[in-house]
Amino acid sequence: MMKFRWAAQTDVGQKRRGNEDCYALEPDLGLFLVADGMGGHAAGQVASDLAARASVNAMRTLTDASVSLTEKLRVAVSAANREIFEATQSKPELAGMGTTLVALLAAPERIALAHVGDSRAYLVRGGKIRQLTDDHSLVAELVRRKEITETAARGHPHRHVLTRALGVRRSVEADFAELTPAAGDTFVLCSDGLTGHIQDAEIAEHAAAEADLSRVVQGLVDEANARGGEDNITLVVIRCDED
Repeated sequence: MMKFRWAAQTDVGQKRRGNEDCYALEPDLGLFLVADGMGGHAAGQVASDLAARASVNAMRTLTDASVSLTEKLRVAVSAANREIFEATQSKPELAGMGTTLVALLAAPERIALAHVGDSRAYLVRGGKIRQLTDDHSLVAELVRRKEITETAARGHPHRHVLTRALGVRRSVEADFAELTPAAGDTFVLCSDGLTGHIQDAEIAEHAAAEADLSRVVQGLVDEANARGGEDNITLVVIRCDED
């Protein structure tokens, strides 16, 4: 049986005037998420906030439902997408807004993930890091087709162009996964404001170096800002301990 510890932070970064990222921590539901809004002005902030609140509200209605973790996340993602899409239809000033979403739903013996967009989930286990999500972006698609290299992708002018996002269409296709956690596992959910500056191996180093998760989070945010802080930076770190 696993128990979980967590820490989170969001930071505006060095170049942006506002913060369009959002995170939610709902340990009583086992739900942790990061959303990175888009749409300019305040619309991105509205989208990420709507995604977080709609996901949490949907999960609360499923507390006693006898369905899988993945099915619960599927309902939450659909609710978030619907909420944002309907807002864009009713308020012209919000037209074109959307958001990424990466969510983790934890139970004592099982973890489920859902994601749309290019916010990421990682697993750090035994000092090694594995990306658990595939970016839904134009540049990631070019890398998967071997048309450009990972190195070229990091500086590509279209690296922020998403191929999927919440709220842009009436329905959205999300990716889902489930896995069994082990004692010592550390899960990292983050927006691309972190991964645009910090390599995967460096995330693993920070996670392995500190028992205090708040220091892990602060160290990564500080490092991303020191390297330019081009975007808002948000991350949630969850660690599994033996109960």
